[in-house]
Amino acid sequence: MPLMRTRLLWLAGGLLLAGLAWQLLVQGGLQNVSLQLVAWQRDFHRALTLAITELSGTPSPATWMTLLGISFGYGVFHAAGPGHGKAVLTTYLLSQGGARRRALALSFAASLLQGAAAIGLVVVLVHGLGWLTRHAMGSVAWVEQASFIMVTLLGAWLCLRAIRQLRGSATVSAGPGHPPSHDHDAACCGGHHHVDPQRAGDWRTALATVVAIGIRPCSGAVLLLGAASLLGNFAVGVAAVLVMSLGTALTVSSLALASVVARGWAERRLASQQQAHRVGRLFGWAALAGGLAIVALGISLSVTGIGQPASATLLGEPPSRSVTSPHPFGG
Repeated sequence: MPLMRTRLLWLAGGLLLAGLAWQLLVQGGLQNVSLQLVAWQRDFHRALTLAITELSGTPSPATWMTLLGISFGYGVFHAAGPGHGKAVLTTYLLSQGGARRRALALSFAASLLQGAAAIGLVVVLVHGLGWLTRHAMGSVAWVEQASFIMVTLLGAWLCLRAIRQLRGSATVSAGPGHPPSHDHDAACCGGHHHVDPQRAGDWRTALATVVAIGIRPCSGAVLLLGAASLLGNFAVGVAAVLVMSLGTALTVSSLALASVVARGWAERRLASQQQAHRVGRLFGWAALAGGLAIVALGISLSVTGIGQPASATLLGEPPSRSVTSPHPFGG
């Protein structure tokens, strides 16, 4: 039993430290890599602007394929860089569990919601209120804060659910006459530590995860839609953003599937070495550690976002509707 407690503490502490170390590396280290990623993003933004401008001037299958190809590549590249969405999703799947189909559904839903959020932002602010694209970009900071707060609340909910799970498994382990059939099920599928899609309220957790990740719009998508609006081809911009979302989903789903495979391998190894109820408690502690890591990530991102200056356009009068600048981004 002391050995089991030691393993539980090592696993919980390791997951928490891994989450904190990831955040520290993204925010405090690897500055050269981050600067290079920013430079590549600017190149992609420039390529997207040129592609949609060329399509507006001479629409043809070739210009369409160029725009959609660059949009898809940007989506793949954007998802491969640092971002809280991937950290939340992989931590969620590693610590809470889930089938491959579930991982794919969460990945694609979050990526498509991110594209839809960008479309909705431009429709309301640029088309509805007549803001410039650069002003609409300033509002992204406020949406990001909402996303970070939701991430924190999601982590807190996962911690609460893990604590209830640990209490329940402790009661079952201590109680007499534990059914053998439950031991068999736990050995096969991990028992309580799996996130059962049929469990009451589980769809709310999945929905909260998707919304917390997806409500933050992609800056590249907002810029592309702004350029498409000024060129009179908003529908073309929407199509490009949807393709961009598919590229993002491809990368995110790869990471999600890797998380599911890694957890499945750990489950099988532990199930062959430990008793079923101990494996359930082990993954209960892992779920708690994952929830704590998500809480730490959300708080860290929120505090960092608050420290950054907000857009002046959101603190004063809305921007003027009279726009005469020929530049696609209103500059």
